[in-house]
Amino acid sequence: MTSGLKGKTEEEVHDILDAIIRLFCCLHGRDLYLKSYEKELASRLLAKSLISYDYEEHMIQKLKVECGAQQVGKMTQMFKDITQSKETQKEFSANNENTNNIMGVEFNVEILTNGHWPQMEEPTVILPNEIQACSDKFERWYKNAQSNR
Repeated sequence: MTSGLKGKTEEEVHDILDAIIRLFCCLHGRDLYLKSYEKELASRLLAKSLISYDYEEHMIQKLKVECGAQQVGKMTQMFKDITQSKETQKEFSANNENTNNIMGVEFNVEILTNGHWPQMEEPTVILPNEIQACSDKFERWYKNAQSNR
């Protein structure tokens, strides 16, 4: 959905989204389309390659009208996770002398709700010592911050 919207006016984007929904209404394999859209949305959110959060949310609202809130609930939660992750990152930075830089490593995290994101095979990863130290510091801070809630 990203490449076809570059340089379009807001009205043109809404017309394109409306056309997509009209086509969606004609599909017999709606579930397949929703799964594919969910997977691509997750990729765009994690890669931060969205042209506009507003356009994506607008599309999800249109899908919600056509399919119901339960069908697009995971997509809605993915947006919430990204928003909450940004807030958590700001809190962590404020606690870390207003920087995301730990031991010379620029450190950013995304906290995702289990079960709301498309399943991916979990790779075996061995983190370098510098990144492991960042991860450990964030994990200690996060557990402490969550225990106070």
